[in-house]
Amino acid sequence: MNRVSQFRFYLILLWMTSIGFVFPIFSESKTIKFTLEPERDDIIQYELELWKTPNLELEIPFRVLASPGKIQLYIPHGYEYFRIRAVAKRQVRGFWTELYAVNSFGKPKQKEPSKIIARKPATTDVLVPIPNKEGTSHFYLTENKIQVKPILSQPMKTSVRYRVNDGPWLVTRQPELTFLKDGNYKLEYQVTNELGISDSMQVWEFSVDNTPPTTEFSWQPPFYQKASLAFVGPTTKLKLNSVDVGSGLDVIRFRTTCGMNPSSEWYSWDHETSWTNVINSCSEDMDLEISATDQLGNEEIPKKITIKRTQKGN
Repeated sequence: MNRVSQFRFYLILLWMTSIGFVFPIFSESKTIKFTLEPERDDIIQYELELWKTPNLELEIPFRVLASPGKIQLYIPHGYEYFRIRAVAKRQVRGFWTELYAVNSFGKPKQKEPSKIIARKPATTDVLVPIPNKEGTSHFYLTENKIQVKPILSQPMKTSVRYRVNDGPWLVTRQPELTFLKDGNYKLEYQVTNELGISDSMQVWEFSVDNTPPTTEFSWQPPFYQKASLAFVGPTTKLKLNSVDVGSGLDVIRFRTTCGMNPSSEWYSWDHETSWTNVINSCSEDMDLEISATDQLGNEEIPKKITIKRTQKGN
């Protein structure tokens, strides 16, 4: 007996009821409408299974039968996923489709977030130029030390006369200077060989930035605050504000931990879409970690938001 290996599956979204959720998030019953158009004439109906979680081994699904054509699927409270398969004559069944998330069904597929790799400047330069707000570039130190090594065309003894931030002049053969504190610096030095010949005075002006950005978050209304809990509705947005007083903000990163699953990769935060994507990506309790990175790769210690899902009226 041949199995129905595939079928044409047209999804035409007509409307979807609004999904109420708060932080903790409410989940309500809803109805979605779409159309199933069979590819073959012998397909007589469709089986639909509704699931509460994507783990198919831990529960028994809620099953529904439907004829080809327009479908009005009622989603009982607590069910977050569904899948479909075709049934042909003589009860020959096709393969199940993937699991569809009820919350995102019929919506345009979101653009994949950009994965972020923790990084430091990919350069061997001790000083790197970084553009500033004025449209010019300013140099930043990529290491915590500067060593002045004269480059000579032939072996010869040399000495280096130098000073930092208009301090006293010092003389040594090969100075190694350490800069641990954030701030602006001016290094002046001049090399003299054993014949008493000196090159021109060299001046380096640069900054040291070892401090990562700081991120603050707030909820755009409507929302309700009670002690340390924030209850938010379906139109509430999470607003992030990251500030870096040194080299400047590079990117705001985030990762999520859904239920007992491992944490995701780090992704770039998009102020327009990331919160919506995050809240629709997991039907369980979830941790959201946020961390910003500056232009030199200094990474903020992640700040965590715990998102608890509960039921309306509790």
